[in-house]
Amino acid sequence: MLNKYLNICAGAMGVTAALIGGTILIKGTNEASVKSVLAGSWLLSGGSLLAATRLYQIKVESDIDKILEERRKAMPKACRGCRNFHGVQYQGVMLVCGIHPHGVESDTCPDFEKFS
Repeated sequence: MLNKYLNICAGAMGVTAALIGGTILIKGTNEASVKSVLAGSWLLSGGSLLAATRLYQIKVESDIDKILEERRKAMPKACRGCRNFHGVQYQGVMLVCGIHPHGVESDTCPDFEKFS
């Protein structure tokens, strides 16, 4: 969660750098200053790149969290935390675990081994 806030802050800093770079670039072109044009261009492009990469990172992490949450919900209650759980589909058939390929019907499994 902390990483998400750090990415948001870095993205905001990138947007700020891009805005400052755009201002310096416009001022540099009005005054015909090569130094200002170069500095503004670098800030504009660097800030935009930083903001875009951080916002993309936030989206990727959000997508990963959604996928993990869906997988947790799909896992049978008796299998949560079991070392025998597999949970992968092979040619459309779900292999729940090595001992009970189709899973168990109850909320507890007689062969449960805690994953450590």
